[in-house]
Amino acid sequence: MKNLGIILFSVISGAIGQIILKVGANKLGELPFNFNTIYKDIIRIITVPEIILGIIFFSISFILWIKVLTKNELSYSYPMVSLNYVIIIIMSYFLFNEELSLKKIIGIGLIVLGVCIIYV
Repeated sequence: MKNLGIILFSVISGAIGQIILKVGANKLGELPFNFNTIYKDIIRIITVPEIILGIIFFSISFILWIKVLTKNELSYSYPMVSLNYVIIIIMSYFLFNEELSLKKIIGIGLIVLGVCIIYV
């Protein structure tokens, strides 16, 4: 598998970024984000450390993903991105006490099975 480590690191960095953004969003609370409050809302957003950290993780993921795309076909690399769903569902269960229903477990299994079918 070409650049598997970089692909996985990009995917994991993106998922971690998403989780950290959720922590920051929880800190923000309600965000009206309309034309009258857009500047205040942007200032509120960029002053939350977790949001900045989430953006950093997304940036790392983005840069690594560009590297992946320079070395591999998109149709080879992109299916691995679906593992984001798996990582986020599992992390959300442990960090945010979100429900891990039978449907989610079956979905996770199907995603993992799909990735295995493509790459094995």
